[in-house]
Amino acid sequence: MKQLARLAPLFLTALASLACFSACGPTRPPRGLDNPQIIVGSLSQVNPLDIVVLPIQNNTGRPNLPLAQLRQAFHAGMVHQKYSPLSLDYVDQRVVEAAYTPGTLNEQAILQVFINSWDDSQWKSMSRLHIEAEVYLLDSKNPDQRQPLWGGKVDRHIDLGREMAGIPNSNAAMTRAIEKFTDDVLASLPPRNPELTTP
Repeated sequence: MKQLARLAPLFLTALASLACFSACGPTRPPRGLDNPQIIVGSLSQVNPLDIVVLPIQNNTGRPNLPLAQLRQAFHAGMVHQKYSPLSLDYVDQRVVEAAYTPGTLNEQAILQVFINSWDDSQWKSMSRLHIEAEVYLLDSKNPDQRQPLWGGKVDRHIDLGREMAGIPNSNAAMTRAIEKFTDDVLASLPPRNPELTTP
């Protein structure tokens, strides 16, 4: 019994050390911080509500990228961040790219996305994508990419990894990859503050 009593403190110390080791293990940074080239400008001052999500611009030279899916995912992501993007159909019916003037749909801001690189060389074998893009939320009164309300360059590696076991087909896998990309990018966008009024 005395021997057990002597071992008890050692056992408790070992348990405490193990708990500390588990709690202090490697952690991921908060979502959004891993987009280091994204900046926040005068977003809080403008506090936009209605947003025009423009068609995605493909700068890769590659055809058949899922641009419509990307645009829909960014549209849904803006809603999640408490913004009010105008219906894509409504925008497309009224926006002719050559003639569009920011503000004509009474929107306060414009979301503009450029896909600069789309590397899917490991998609079929390992379910990995590498996407480089530029994403800008622009004030409709001053749609200058050098002075965005929010935005910048993003460089994202999408790895579905173990998720693939629960994904039924390749189309669903691409949809999930696009959702993951847009979610990771928009994690850097501060949610709209509904308590502030739009100027």
